[in-house]
Amino acid sequence: MTHDRGSGDDGESAHYNYDSPTDIINDDNLPDSEKKKLLEGWKMDLDSRLYAESEGMSKSEPISAQDEARLAEEERLVSDALDSLNDKLGEAG
Repeated sequence: MTHDRGSGDDGESAHYNYDSPTDIINDDNLPDSEKKKLLEGWKMDLDSRLYAESEGMSKSEPISAQDEARLAEEERLVSDALDSLNDKLGEAG
């Protein structure tokens, strides 16, 4: 896990300090509310990137099918972690 909680991140991009959604879930120094915020920001970022690709609105050349599949898998992992956290907190996803 690579996280730097002193970087002054705005919360939405702070997930970049973690290698995986599981690292966020397993960070015992992070309150559940912050974990949820980080995972939701990560999911929104991935959803936006996937939507832009599907609509041909990416910043550069279209990504390869392999890279798009990697993004989709990352989005699935983030969604699963968020669902798991919501279950723990007793919230609907």
